[in-house]
Amino acid sequence: MMDIKLQGFNIIILILSGIAITYIAYPLVTISIFIEPTTLLDSLSRPQISNAFLLSIVSATISTLLLSLFGIPLAYLLARYNNFPGKFLLRIIVIIPLVLPPLASGALLLGVFGPYSPLVQTFPGIEFTQSILGIIIAQTYVAAPFMILASQAAFESVDESFENIARVLGKTRLETFFRISLPLAKNGIVTGFILSWVRAVGELGATMMMAYNPHTISIQIFEDNAIGGLRNAIPDIMLSILLSIVAIVLFYVTRKWQRQEALKLQW
Repeated sequence: MMDIKLQGFNIIILILSGIAITYIAYPLVTISIFIEPTTLLDSLSRPQISNAFLLSIVSATISTLLLSLFGIPLAYLLARYNNFPGKFLLRIIVIIPLVLPPLASGALLLGVFGPYSPLVQTFPGIEFTQSILGIIIAQTYVAAPFMILASQAAFESVDESFENIARVLGKTRLETFFRISLPLAKNGIVTGFILSWVRAVGELGATMMMAYNPHTISIQIFEDNAIGGLRNAIPDIMLSILLSIVAIVLFYVTRKWQRQEALKLQW
C-alpha cells in the first residue's frame, strides 16, 4: 500500500514538473520558427546590436562593481549590527527596489536625476539622463537588493565567534572584516555578484525612463520588435539567450565550488 502511495506521489510530482518545464522551455523552442539562417549572421553583425550588447555587459559590470563597493558594507551592517534604531526601516528600504515595478523605479530616479531636479541644477555639466551614466544609475538601483540580501545572508551564515576570536587576538575591526568575515562569506557574495550582474544586464523599465539612448540590449530588443516585429528582434534575443546561458553556467560552477569548499572545511 505504501509503495502504491509513493508511486502515485512520484507521478504527480513528475506531471506537475513536466508542465512547469514545458511552459518555460516552449517559448525557447518555438523561437526557432522565426530564425532565418541566411540572414541571421548578417543581422547579428548589425552595429546597433553589437553596440547594445557590449554596452549592456560593460554598464552591468560597472553597476555591479559599484554595488560591491557600497552594498557589501551595508550587508555587513544589517547582518552584524543588531541593536540600532531604524534597522527594520533600513531593511524595507533595501527591499523596495526588488518589489517596485521597474518603471516606478525609473520614475523615482528621474525625480532625483531628471533635468529639473536640484541635483542636476547643482551639477549642470553632468548628463545624468540619456547617457551611459543614466544606464548605470538605473541598473545599480534595481540590482541593489540582489547584492545586499545575498551578502547579508552570507555574513549571517558566518559564525560570529571567529570574528570575536580575531578581536581578542588584537586584530582591528577593519582587519577582522577583510581577513575573517569577507573570506568566510565570499561564496555567498560571489552568488550575489552574479545575480546582480544578470539583473543589471536584463534591466529595461528603469533604464527606459532614465536613458532610452544609448540602447542597451533590452531596449534594442524592445525597439526592434516595435519596428519590425519578432523576426526583427530575433538576433538580439539570441544574444541575450547566449549571455543568459553563460551566466547560468557561471552560477552553477560557483555553487559547485561552494559545495566543494564546504566539504573541505568539514574534513
